[in-house]
Amino acid sequence: QLIGILLQIGMWMTPIMWPYTILPDKLKWFAKLNPMYYIVEGYRDTLINKVWFWDRYFQTVYFWLLSISFFVLGSIIFKKLKPHFSDVL
Repeated sequence: QLIGILLQIGMWMTPIMWPYTILPDKLKWFAKLNPMYYIVEGYRDTLINKVWFWDRYFQTVYFWLLSISFFVLGSIIFKKLKPHFSDVL
């Protein structure tokens, strides 16, 4: 149930239907923690602003580092909790 709630919050925190610029400066760093932010902004930059993803290489590197770290963290948690899956199911 907690995962469903977190996914719902993550969906609404991704700036798909609202622009990233409406956030106050204090909360912009929090929005950038969402890996989907970089995908959405990449499409927006390419299709609307005509800026290619290699022009913003820092954001590309940050996205991949953040995604890989989430993957590693998820793998560690999965391996740690794997023996308990049969009890829950």
